[in-house]
Order: sequence, then C-alpha cells, then structure tokens
Amino acid sequence: MSDKNLKKESEGNIFKEAFSKWLGLFLVLVAVGALCFAMININHIFAGIAYIIGIIRPVLYGCVIAYILNPLMKMYKRMITKIMTRNGKVLSEKAEGWTDAGTIVLTLLTGVLIITVLIMMVIPQIVTSVVTLADSLPSQVNDYYKNIVTMIEDNRFLADTMQEAVLQVTKFFDEKMMTEFIPWLRTELLPNINTFAKPFMDGVAAVFNVLYNLLIGLIVAIYLMKSKRIFAAQSKKLVYGVFKKSHADIIIHYVRVSNDMFSGFISGKIVDSTIIGIICFVVMSIMQLPYALLVSVIVGVTNVIPVFGPYIGAIPSILLILLVDPMQALYFLILIVVLQQLDGNIIGPAILGESTGLSAFWVLFSILLFGGIWGIFGMLIGCPLFAVIYRIIRDFIAMRLEKRSLLVSTQSYMDLKQINVEGEKLQYIRYSKEELQGKKEKKTPAKESTLLKFFDRFKKKLRKGSANKEDDTLD
Repeated sequence: MSDKNLKKESEGNIFKEAFSKWLGLFLVLVAVGALCFAMININHIFAGIAYIIGIIRPVLYGCVIAYILNPLMKMYKRMITKIMTRNGKVLSEKAEGWTDAGTIVLTLLTGVLIITVLIMMVIPQIVTSVVTLADSLPSQVNDYYKNIVTMIEDNRFLADTMQEAVLQVTKFFDEKMMTEFIPWLRTELLPNINTFAKPFMDGVAAVFNVLYNLLIGLIVAIYLMKSKRIFAAQSKKLVYGVFKKSHADIIIHYVRVSNDMFSGFISGKIVDSTIIGIICFVVMSIMQLPYALLVSVIVGVTNVIPVFGPYIGAIPSILLILLVDPMQALYFLILIVVLQQLDGNIIGPAILGESTGLSAFWVLFSILLFGGIWGIFGMLIGCPLFAVIYRIIRDFIAMRLEKRSLLVSTQSYMDLKQINVEGEKLQYIRYSKEELQGKKEKKTPAKESTLLKFFDRFKKKLRKGSANKEDDTLD
C-alpha cells in the first residue's frame, strides 16, 4: 500500500473517530433535553397517556378477557383434537380452522353460561336479602333498644351517667342543626341540587360506558383468541429484529416464564375460590345460617385476593348476619377461620402448588406493595408480578455467582462469616455455635481480619508510590 493511501486511510479513521465522538455528545445532549422536557411537562404527558388508555380501553378489556379464557380454550382444543385424531388421523388445514372456531365458540359459551348462572343465583338472593333486611331491621333495632333501656334501668349509676351523656349529645346536635345544617340546607343544598345530581348521572353514565367497553372487548377477545399464534409469531419477529439474538432469547424466555406464572396463578386461584365458595355454601346451609348463597358468593369472589381476601369478604358478611342473630355471626366467624385454615394448608397448596415460588413473607410484601400502588387490582396481580421480578433477580444473582465460581445454593450462605481463597479452592467459613450465641471468639493469628489485610496492602502501595516520586525528583 502506498504512502498516499495510508495517509487517506489514517485521515478517514481520524474523521470517523471525531464524528463518533461528536455524535455521542450530540445524542447525550438530545437525551438530556428530552428528559428536561419530560420533567417540565410531566402532567401533560400523564394526561396524554390517560387519554390514550381511555381510547384503547376496550382493547385492554379484550386482552384481559382473552387471557382469562385462554386456559379454558386450550383445554377444549386438546379435547377436540384428541377426539378428531383418535384413529391416527392427521388434521387438515381446513379441519384445523374448524377446530379453532369450535373451541372459541365453546369457550365463549362456557364463560357466558358461568356469568349467567352466577347472576341468576346472586341477583334474586340479593333482592330477597334486602327485602328480608328491610322487614326485620325495625324489629331488630327495637329489640336492641329495649335491651339497652332495660340494662340502663337496672343500673342506677349507669342510668344517671347515660342521662347526662344524652343531654350533652342532644344539646350538641341541636346547636349543630341550628348553626350549621339548616343554613347549609338553605344556602347550599337546595339552590345547587342540580350540581349534586350531576355526580349521580356521571356514575350511571360510567356504568353504561363500562358495559359498552366490555361488549367491544368481548369482540376484541374473539379476534385475539382466533389469531393468537399469529400475534405471538409477530411479537417474536419484532423482538429478534430489534435486539441481539442473545438478548432476544432472554426476553422471550422471561415472557414465557411470566405467562406460566400468571396463567397458573390466576386459573388456580379461580378454581380454589370456587371450591371455597361451594364449601362455604354447603356448610352454611347445613348450619342454617342466613344469607347462605349471598355470603358464599362474597367469600368466594374475595378469596381470589391472597392473604387479605378472606378478611375483606368476611367483614361485611359478619355484619350482615349480625343484624339477624349475633350468635349466628359468631358461628360464621368460626366457620371462616376453619375454612381459611383448610384453604391455606390443604386446598390452596394442592391446586396452586409452587406456581409462584414465593415464601409467605414475599407474598405479603408483594400484596402490600402493589395493593398500595394500584389498589384492588394491584392485590390481584401483585403476587405473580412480584414472582416474575423475584425470578429475574434470582437468575441474575445466580449468573454472577457462577461467573465468580461461587456456590449458588442459599444454604451455602447460612451463618456465613467469610469466604477464604486458598489457591484455586474457596473455603466457606461459618460462625461457630459460640459466636452465634453471643460469646466472644478467641483471636488467633490464623483468623486475621480481611479488613486489616486490605489496609496493610494499601499502606504498602502508598509507600511504594512515595518512593517512586522521590526517585523521580532526584532524577
């Protein structure tokens, strides 16, 4: 190669290097500017995101419906395929299409049938419960009033104390009525009755809007279930087109893990809660407790929420039964405690198994964390979502430990004091029983502190550096 070509090549390399440096600086400045713009207009950005989510809400509903119905669809697909290929037949493309259509129809019919049966069971029970409650509430209140009056009359000190308290309370409410409530009624409520009626109308409109979105979401779910293989293939194609192959493999692997955890947890929880609701209804019917069907539906639905679900369903149910008979409310409380012990120790583990791989502490932590962020929805998805995050962190730590030739098992780090390196071998030193019990350890030269060794090496380096500087000064 001539000197002229070498000169051109070197100039080209210098130009490329300078261009890459300036391009990197330019991209950094663009990123900083975009971040500053986002921070300044954060409210508008969130408002825009909320507006977009509001537009595509039917699609989101459809995705949720399709995802919940997907396990049922897969079950029907296996059953129909097994029937059609029992004599060693191979399904043609046309038969495969008819099979998919049949599974979608059966899945939707099953879902609609379940919802219809629940509505037909619950709505009449709710109406009956409300009518019974309206009929029995005055007599219950009257009985409670008579019991309280009798108890007060039998105790002179309590009667005098209650009389004074009632007079004070009556005086307080009279003052509040004359000075605050009646003026507010005249000046605020009556002139602005239309303003107070608007939130009610907005609520009614919101209910119809949700029903409309669910209807459109059901249509979207049909398309998603019909073309789920195509969408999955397109998603994989997109991931492999954007990321490196090694990174794309990791992304697809964890998407698959997330799907297994979410689908296993949600379907298992639905089956578990259904069993709990049925057992609750049977036992309440045998014990002749009131509102058996309504309470069992409440208990079964709220049981979907881990840990806190049983209490969320038990509290209103106990209050409802308490209006009928306090002793029956106590029996129901005992039933709920026994039922939740049965669910937590036998039914739940048998159905869910190790679907999340989380300990009881992390389950509670995930529900509190995501419940605080997203409310009831966060309680529902918090456990499987945190399980995915936990799995990713666990695999990353395991990969880092393997690169450093360290043990991955958690048991290897129980009561660990330090890890010593002796040649190519690693020695895991644990605390002795005396040290764990708080007794002082006798210091030996062989157990010199690692921190002291580090400071000794650091001092030697400083001395060596100062000696080198002195040599340079003399030169």
